Amino acid sequence: MRLLEEVRNRMGNYHAKSGMYHYFRSEYPQAVEFLRKSLKDEENLSRTDRRNARHYLTLALIDWAARLESRGELDEGAEQLRNAAAVSPDYPDIHFRLGRLLERMERHGEAVEEYRSAIRCNERYLDAHVALAFCLLRSGEPEAAAEAFRDALRTRLRQIEEPCERGLERLEAGDEDGAANWFHEAFLALPRLSRHHMERALTLIGDESWEKALEELDRALELNPGYPDLHNFRGVVLCELDRLDEAIEAFRQSSDLNTDYLVPRLNLAFATMRAGRYEEAEIELESILEIDPGEPAAIAQLEELRSGRRPEKRRPVSRGSTR
Repeated sequence: MRLLEEVRNRMGNYHAKSGMYHYFRSEYPQAVEFLRKSLKDEENLSRTDRRNARHYLTLALIDWAARLESRGELDEGAEQLRNAAAVSPDYPDIHFRLGRLLERMERHGEAVEEYRSAIRCNERYLDAHVALAFCLLRSGEPEAAAEAFRDALRTRLRQIEEPCERGLERLEAGDEDGAANWFHEAFLALPRLSRHHMERALTLIGDESWEKALEELDRALELNPGYPDLHNFRGVVLCELDRLDEAIEAFRQSSDLNTDYLVPRLNLAFATMRAGRYEEAEIELESILEIDPGEPAAIAQLEELRSGRRPEKRRPVSRGSTR
């Protein structure tokens, strides 16, 4: 997930803040350098800074690996993915990406192990089940492939049956809108295609092409409306377009879909401040600090609000590409 710029500027640790700055500029080697420096002094980091540094170090390594792969530097890309796995071993997408890359390098035995690692991290990771099955088939292991395809089938059926059952429950309770959302997830959601639109949106965000990024995010949400990251990215883009009421609603939707993750809640608090809704912002910051009392951005902004100071309003950006 992505934080608004004013939230990032309130982060406590200099190296972590600098690493995030370079990450959002797609300057991955510099981001990795700063984030690793921040983690060398891990004992003196707040829990929040430590969590953020590890999170963005992982993302920087993953994105650096993708850039290297796109240049044909496959061994170097695999190395960065292994570095990412060392930082975040329970992140299934790292193992899946590494498996794909190893297959491309015709290192099928290693790819199989990475797909299995992805499934151990998340047994419902359908793409990993399917990739494992095909990799085993290509490796001349038909019996193992057959079992992997059976696991993939069971996973896919659960993805349909569970939201469908919840939709039927909501329908019986008279909640037609809620039922429709669950039925959409069961029968119409296309996470893979949604991810394609999200990745295009992230590229456009990096280019500051806000309107085009918003179009891609809207397409992604049509295909996968229950993915909280999409709503958060949409809120960030809407803030850049100075469409604050819509941004606030997008951050709220993201937070409702993932109540344990603080990024959309921080963005929500700071977006309400941009909109001049200071009492709402104060309530949201207080609720964040109930979850994480050491959250530096929330602490600093709440102190400022209680002192009577008000943040300067940002000037609206131009609509469209601004690079």
